[in-house]
Amino acid sequence: MATVVFVHAHPDDEAIFTAGTMCLLHAAGHRVVLVVATGGELGIPHEDTAGPDHLAAVRRDETDAAAGLLGVARTEFLGYHDSGMAGDAANDAPGSLWSTDPAEVAARLAAILEDEQAAALVTYDETGIYGHPDHLQVHRAATMAASRAGTPTVYEATVDREYLHFVETHLVEQAILAGDLGMVRSHIGVPSVMITNAVDVSSELDRKRAAMAAHASQIPETTSAFQLGLEQFAAVYGWEWFVRQGPPGPIDELGA
Repeated sequence: MATVVFVHAHPDDEAIFTAGTMCLLHAAGHRVVLVVATGGELGIPHEDTAGPDHLAAVRRDETDAAAGLLGVARTEFLGYHDSGMAGDAANDAPGSLWSTDPAEVAARLAAILEDEQAAALVTYDETGIYGHPDHLQVHRAATMAASRAGTPTVYEATVDREYLHFVETHLVEQAILAGDLGMVRSHIGVPSVMITNAVDVSSELDRKRAAMAAHASQIPETTSAFQLGLEQFAAVYGWEWFVRQGPPGPIDELGA
């Protein structure tokens, strides 16, 4: 069986965008590795008033809990600071992911890929799904890392923007609106024709929802996603989408 490394920008991204695929890979006997680039210090504080460092610690624990639900065999935290949304002063703060040379991040990712002898790497599409600076930086670093490590297949996690026109609001839309009220659905993800892998994760929705709920500091029970009925939740979160670069890999075995 193969090892697939998922690299995400913040705690909870893995649950929202790739949880079902991670579960399916684990069930098929593959080794699933999760790399989280930042601590998510600038996430929504909700009830946590102890400051960004404490929130990062909370979110790390939440990630460990979610990873346990998803069959993740190894979780690595790179420890960069959350860069905030585009235009935030935090973009250029020392230690932020955005201010770090992507070659440095790539070298650290490549070391993990080489250690795991990974068959595939999962990152974000070239727009970071919705333009978040940390997502963009992860895409750049991951692309470099795969080349450096000789990882043959890269899957770019995304969303099908045309499909989302027909379903209830996805959490990614709330994220993009929080950063720029002028942004619309045409800025999210990619058109259907660019999708190479549409993975039906409906069989894993219970675990996906539980993994999302594990990130309670960011996705509380009152959030819109958890107000959806079962059918509506399945319509919004029952598919996960990827743009593959390179030859077919383990995710292709999950169906299209």
